[in-house]
Amino acid sequence: MFLGKNSTEQMGLEELTSAYRLMALSRRFDERMGELNRRGVPVPHYHSGIGQEALMVAAVMPLRRTDQMIYTHRGYGHLLAKGISLREIVLDLFMKAGGTNQGMGGVMHVNRPDLGVPGREGAFGSRFAIAAGLALAAKLDGRDDVAVCFYGEAAGARGILYEALNMAVLWKLPVVYIAEHNGWSVSSRTEWLYPEGSMSRVWRGFEIPVEVVDGNDSETVFTAVSRAVSHARAGNGPSVVEGLTYRIEPHIWKDKAAYQPSEEIELWRARDPLLRAAKRLIEFGAGKDEIQSIENWADAEVERAFAALETAPDATWDDARRQMETQ
Repeated sequence: MFLGKNSTEQMGLEELTSAYRLMALSRRFDERMGELNRRGVPVPHYHSGIGQEALMVAAVMPLRRTDQMIYTHRGYGHLLAKGISLREIVLDLFMKAGGTNQGMGGVMHVNRPDLGVPGREGAFGSRFAIAAGLALAAKLDGRDDVAVCFYGEAAGARGILYEALNMAVLWKLPVVYIAEHNGWSVSSRTEWLYPEGSMSRVWRGFEIPVEVVDGNDSETVFTAVSRAVSHARAGNGPSVVEGLTYRIEPHIWKDKAAYQPSEEIELWRARDPLLRAAKRLIEFGAGKDEIQSIENWADAEVERAFAALETAPDATWDDARRQMETQ
């Protein structure tokens, strides 16, 4: 489901309902992956995004179909909000034919150029320059499209960030960088890697717009990113949005996360973006039966995706080659 372009910077009932649908779908899928992990089913390159759904979904909603997006490896809300089906994501994740890369790139390299998802970097952290390059291409072509680049603590500690930022500022490129500040870079706390514990602190010297927001509030995220996208689309150059959220689950399924204080996890569970969005929907006038209907739909979508997985053939290089030839 592609959410399309919004003309307003404020979320109404329709936008919040759409966001809640995709947040619920991302959560249900994440929970299913967790169940498989606990049962000992190998899930390659699975990184849970539970607790970060608002920052993934609501940040993509202001984008057009033709706007470019570089996503992170944590969770799948970015991809769902850009229009990629859960079925395609599942097939890529389990290396099956029929996904976006015919199972040959896994979920770390989901790509749908027709939806503005060109894929992810091969060298970790190079996404900053790739996003700047996508923005430069749009500018040279005379298009008012925008490139949006999500990144986490680990990627943001790479030196290429500064090189890309210098180019983006120098050439006033239409690019928005979105920092997913979730408290951890694998097992290292954010404040161990960044001055003042802020991922966006390093951007201030470039004198570009920087906004730090509550990353677990869908409306706040939507408004902040809408402003940043409008700023870029109008030819005013780059900006950054830092969303404060938390990584509820371990870094990856093999990680026991003994370093995360249990009381800290529970504190952030109380700030669950889905619970907050559901509460706001009720304040907007939605009924509890409508919210339950959305959750039932998400459950059914997950079941349909896994039903497709059961019958999907294994991926082959010939399938991947044929798909590339048609793009």
